[in-house]
Amino acid sequence: MQKILLAYQWLGDFNFAKAKIFDGFESLIIYENYGKCNTFELDIPFSFENNAIFRPESVFKFEGIYYYVDDVSGKNDQLKVCGKSLAGKYDTRIIDRVYTASKSPALIAWDHINQEMINPANYTDVNGSHNGSDRKIEYLALAAADGLNLASIDYQNSYGGVDEQVEKLCETYDFGFREIGSKGKVSNQIQFFKGRDVSKWVVFSDDADGYDNLSEVEFEHTTFDEKTVAYALGEGEGTARTKIVVNPNLKGLGRKETYVDARDLQSKNDTTTIPAATYNNMLKERGAQALADRQEVITLNGDFILESKLIKFGRDFFVGDKVKLLSKRYGASKTAVISQAKKTYNEKGEYLELTYDKETPTIFKLLGRK
Repeated sequence: MQKILLAYQWLGDFNFAKAKIFDGFESLIIYENYGKCNTFELDIPFSFENNAIFRPESVFKFEGIYYYVDDVSGKNDQLKVCGKSLAGKYDTRIIDRVYTASKSPALIAWDHINQEMINPANYTDVNGSHNGSDRKIEYLALAAADGLNLASIDYQNSYGGVDEQVEKLCETYDFGFREIGSKGKVSNQIQFFKGRDVSKWVVFSDDADGYDNLSEVEFEHTTFDEKTVAYALGEGEGTARTKIVVNPNLKGLGRKETYVDARDLQSKNDTTTIPAATYNNMLKERGAQALADRQEVITLNGDFILESKLIKFGRDFFVGDKVKLLSKRYGASKTAVISQAKKTYNEKGEYLELTYDKETPTIFKLLGRK
């Protein structure tokens, strides 16, 4: 059965033409992510009508979620359309304040989206005051704030990208967000959540005498990018800079050091002085974030049987859940969070591929690190 989209032609700002049913796509790939917005790739035949409908900022709804277009390219008789779920607009806003908090990282991420995108306050610059509502992303809403039972952290950021900070908090403290589309208008609600641990009963293994639901196994175990000790240096100059070492007791080959420049963390502003203990915890948190991005990687990929009499993706386990991977062949075992579901829809049917935990960083990611 052919899947359909509800396509909304963009009329300017947050105004859209009446929805049109669109069922003429050749391929649609949805990347459902845990700690970041979803993305998509859509292949359609070229026509003047299709070219008019799918332009940057136009929107479509698919399986209950709205997506916006940010890239269209054409070749011969084909159009390739790419974009993100509506929460992807968090890459267009910065944290326009010195934000300081001691609370759950999920509440901090909620604050960033609420304060910079949903309910932005008026702001000032050298020319005076400006209307905060100009920064509002009108087709986004937030579910009620929820700390997700995560321990409080001491945190500070100023003028960072909302997308970078939200994604880093999600990655470091193992939580994510989903989007739910409105039934009455072009709008998604963002809901933060923490995946479940289902690793006791959702197990993938190449053991023919056991589960036998993983074949053509690809294995990789790498520590080339791993760092285990962070030297986080904050405010001050030279030897007077405030320094915190994360995991200082590690030694020998297990000690892999990295430097974290956190001079943007400030203990004083015009009205407030942060206690030394709180500031030190902020430095520690910044170091922990850096280490979360430089971990040992154990990868087990292959052909997963995702539906059986016992377990089924989308019913028994979901993106964000923690499952168990076993390889008898390589003697490897790990519990892993499902970080992405790649869902492909085309004339041949529907296909699903899952990504677990971290993948080995590419050279482009390494070069892009600050």
